[in-house]
Amino acid sequence: MGCSLPDAPIESVDDVAAVAFGRSLPLQAVADRIPDFSNTEDSLAIAERYIDQWIREQVLVHQAEIHLPMELQAFQEEMDTYRNALLLHHYKERYVQQRLATEVAEEDALSYYEEHLDLFVLTDYVVRATFVHLPEVDEEGQKFLKHELMSDDSLTTFPLEQWCVEHGAVHSVDQNHWWYLEDLLKELPLQLYRAEKQLTNRRLITFEDSGRFYFVRFLEHALKDGVAPYDLAQDKVKELILHSRRQTLLMQLEEDLLLQAWSDGEIEKPLD
Repeated sequence: MGCSLPDAPIESVDDVAAVAFGRSLPLQAVADRIPDFSNTEDSLAIAERYIDQWIREQVLVHQAEIHLPMELQAFQEEMDTYRNALLLHHYKERYVQQRLATEVAEEDALSYYEEHLDLFVLTDYVVRATFVHLPEVDEEGQKFLKHELMSDDSLTTFPLEQWCVEHGAVHSVDQNHWWYLEDLLKELPLQLYRAEKQLTNRRLITFEDSGRFYFVRFLEHALKDGVAPYDLAQDKVKELILHSRRQTLLMQLEEDLLLQAWSDGEIEKPLD
């Protein structure tokens, strides 16, 4: 917070919030630091903190200017490098935002996935699973849950989800959702001693733990060090495709601008 401001003539004491060693802090600079809709008390506190911080900085900067040798105060090259980096960053971001096509067709995403399977290697087991757990459930409720969770029709999950909401049950009944096993085990106190074998079990698993009744079914799994299923990798596929498009845009921009600069005679290489 706060940075050294250029020396500026003080036209009116009403225009500045503070003065230190010939430098002035404009009131507008302070006002710009105060969030919109702040109440008067908060605004005054924020302004006071900012002004105090600015004064402290000017005191330290003044001492540094006095005591540091001149060669250690020559920052022009570093400042130019930093300025150029900021300019390039903002220019490239704006250029990409105005031109990047963010829609990724399903066939393009699938094709990219199949051509780059090595990018989607799993570091953990993943499973498609559904589960419900709650403090208590009667016999009728158990029959209903077992029937619904064993159904393979993903289009008829609404009655199950409605039942879970009405009975205050923690649930995940979307049959298309993939879980990393580590995340799933944070939701369910399952003991998996032989994960690769146990995850192949497609029967409904029921158990009681710490006063809660659990109903779990594994629908599909993929092994650690294997390739992530496409459904799980979709978001990363899109991210990688957009990154590739971005890089292509920027490379083409650089090439076009470089060719134009040569063509306009704005570049010279006397030693060539």
